[in-house]
Amino acid sequence: MTDAASSKPTVRTSGSPDLPLLTVDSGSYRAVFAPTRGGRLLALSLAGEELLWQNPALLDDDLHPRTPLTEWPQGEGGMGTWANVGGSKTWPAPQGWNGPDEWAGPPDPVLDSGVWTSAVTQNTGSVTVSLLSAADARSGLRMTRVFTFAGDQPDFAEAITLENISGRTIRWSPWEVCQVRTTPGDLITFEGAALPEMRELGLYEGRASARPGPQQVSFETGSGISKHGCVGGSGAIALRRRSGTTLMLSMRPVDGAEYPDGGCRTEVWLQRPTAAPIGELAGLHPDAHLAELEVLGPLVTLGPGESNTVVVTWSTASEGGRR
Repeated sequence: MTDAASSKPTVRTSGSPDLPLLTVDSGSYRAVFAPTRGGRLLALSLAGEELLWQNPALLDDDLHPRTPLTEWPQGEGGMGTWANVGGSKTWPAPQGWNGPDEWAGPPDPVLDSGVWTSAVTQNTGSVTVSLLSAADARSGLRMTRVFTFAGDQPDFAEAITLENISGRTIRWSPWEVCQVRTTPGDLITFEGAALPEMRELGLYEGRASARPGPQQVSFETGSGISKHGCVGGSGAIALRRRSGTTLMLSMRPVDGAEYPDGGCRTEVWLQRPTAAPIGELAGLHPDAHLAELEVLGPLVTLGPGESNTVVVTWSTASEGGRR
């Protein structure tokens, strides 16, 4: 029998001066963080199979920058100037460009691509990685992400805290945005959802068809570029690959609370390569197969100095077979 201490994940630092990395490795899974790039969880692999998407134009297979960061897009315009490295990050919602109550990103120099500080705590049988953003004057927020990994378990928790560091009252929702690798024919499933609870938030290219199933609604990847949300369900959304591997993100829903985007608790961005930039998306030019699994917390009003914390549960599984 293996005791808890001996099964504790290992932690190591690596990367480059431009992009230092922090890796938590249990042997069966590996999580790689990029604290200086928006506090990202940059990579997550299960039994050697990478689940998250990384931008091959910016990073090589070892997650090293292909060019100096000074040569990356500097985010001085619309989405077409965003240096999207991939991975999973936490943003404030609602997103928009119509005033101070909407988060006008990405690109964003603090919460999305700024330097976050990191700290590691190693306890008996577990490892905690804490990531803290700089104070963001535009949103009035400082954000914290705390990941807890226990032993060799393939599931882990992420506690997200929004803190009001401004002198004004603000109102935001925590928004986890996880970019995953997809191939045509994979499924994105809204768990516990029914068709009447689905909302189309944007169709930009190709097609997208919601497929009802027992206790879920699914979308097949690779058919177009679109955004969809769910106002009900269990608060969980999953990537279900044809290989049998699953990644699920979930946040406990709060009945009666107000959520962004017309009440959506979970959302997905579906993407495939296009021949040209998309004008409706400020020049964004999709050049990869990927999806964004998105979970949102309720909109919370915070006075100066107040904070609020929610928890995202990450669950992974590998069935070793095709659907």
